[in-house]
Amino acid sequence: MPKLEIEKEIELGNEDYCIKREYLICEDYKLFWVAPRNSAELTIIKVSSQPVPWDFYINLKLKERLNEASDHLCSCYQYQDGCIVWHQYINCFTLQDLLQHSEYITHEIAVLIIYNLLTIVEKLHKAELVHGDLSPRSLILRNRIHDPYDCNENNQALKIVDFSYSVDLRVQLDVFTLSGFRTVQILEGQKILANCSSPYQVDLFGIADLAHLLLFKEHLQVFWDGSFWKLSQNISELKDGELWNKFFVRILNANDEATVSVLRELAAEMNGVFDTTFQSHLNKALWKVGKLTSPGALLFQ
Repeated sequence: MPKLEIEKEIELGNEDYCIKREYLICEDYKLFWVAPRNSAELTIIKVSSQPVPWDFYINLKLKERLNEASDHLCSCYQYQDGCIVWHQYINCFTLQDLLQHSEYITHEIAVLIIYNLLTIVEKLHKAELVHGDLSPRSLILRNRIHDPYDCNENNQALKIVDFSYSVDLRVQLDVFTLSGFRTVQILEGQKILANCSSPYQVDLFGIADLAHLLLFKEHLQVFWDGSFWKLSQNISELKDGELWNKFFVRILNANDEATVSVLRELAAEMNGVFDTTFQSHLNKALWKVGKLTSPGALLFQ
């Protein structure tokens, strides 16, 4: 694998890219921001020490099983000692970055993000894939968020760039434990995990945890009221508290139901609030976030 140094160049797809920043360091991989020579447009590469490009495999199977066109904006370069997955033409701002600027997270932005997450995970589960780590660091904010003029594209707000903990249940049914999913590790100690009988449920809890982070700035805390699992936090004080109450009760108490149906139902509920007034408030909030996520602003943070 080529040596990666800040402000040095690397060749990707017959073009030279300058490495701008080492963004994220994990056990088996790193994320770097790169930009084409003589350009400020940032994009992301994931550099793994594993020569098997698992992210690329999951992306490929997702497209195959849903009969969707291949993603030509995601390329993989394999080497003897690792691999590089290159995500072209996407913004470098993650949900983790947005959470660091919580004053920008309005009710409308929270709804938009969770709606997108529900539709993305529905596709994964339909293709018999479990993500296992729906954490803020693995979710990139897409066009609908960093380009507020990309109106009426409310399903274009998020992209997953890390599938390190993902499982293909069509071929891996007996080779993992639920405790191996990072979502389960993050929520360790929560009694609701004892009721988790399916790997698909792990992603439901992951979505619930992300929604909790967006709304309350802390990880999921739940209790059993004798009939349902409910949030420890007071939802009634939230804007459109009834929407969020229905969301959390439904996603936390899906039990043995098919998660594809649960996710589709919840996405339809969220989509139902996208009226003219909501869109107007959303566009104003996204305009502010758009300035925060410009390439120049990112590099100077």
